[in-house]
Amino acid sequence: MSDRERLLKRWMVTAKVRSWRALADAAQVSMYQVRLLRQGNLDRLRLDAIGRIAKALNVTPIDLLGMANNADNTKPASDQSPAQRLAPDVHAAELVQLQQEYHRLKTRLESEREQLLAEFQRSSLQILEPWLLNWYKAVAAAQHNPHIPATNLLPLLRPLDQLLEHWAVEQIAPIGEEVVYDPQWHQLAWGHAQPGDRVKVTMPGFRHQGRLLHRAQVSIVQ
Repeated sequence: MSDRERLLKRWMVTAKVRSWRALADAAQVSMYQVRLLRQGNLDRLRLDAIGRIAKALNVTPIDLLGMANNADNTKPASDQSPAQRLAPDVHAAELVQLQQEYHRLKTRLESEREQLLAEFQRSSLQILEPWLLNWYKAVAAAQHNPHIPATNLLPLLRPLDQLLEHWAVEQIAPIGEEVVYDPQWHQLAWGHAQPGDRVKVTMPGFRHQGRLLHRAQVSIVQ
């Protein structure tokens, strides 16, 4: 067993990966790619595959690249060419650069994620501001006067509708509407129906950018 494989085995034990096949499954790569890893041929692996293998082993991609480069220089110095004898210093410099770039990109991505989240929260709160300012006041008024018509509260829900529109969330169909039954978008509350039968919507259901979030609940039209 090579030094490279012994190091991989130690990582596998730490990560509780029991076999090369288990490593392939955990990293979602082929056994051929695992064989390239064992041979140190990481230059023939895609970066996303290296990333998944590193994640499965609980190490960084830099660790894997370092393992491959270090294993390439295990021959005695007398058996190495001048270029090979210079290789450790070259590889060490490359690894330092790669590690710096890796941490720089990781820091930038984390910063961008935080900025995007903050911007998302700000834009959402701007849309919800009228609701925030008025909803709890209306709730307090309703608690003190239970006879306030519920329809008086409906305009306060408009900011929520605007937020859903902003997020490209749409109703499949409003409550009470009769529609043609489509099992892709509708779920029967009871009974049986064939595609194309008339049904009535009892809960709206929603789509996000054309993708199903929740089917509309429907009942058979009597």
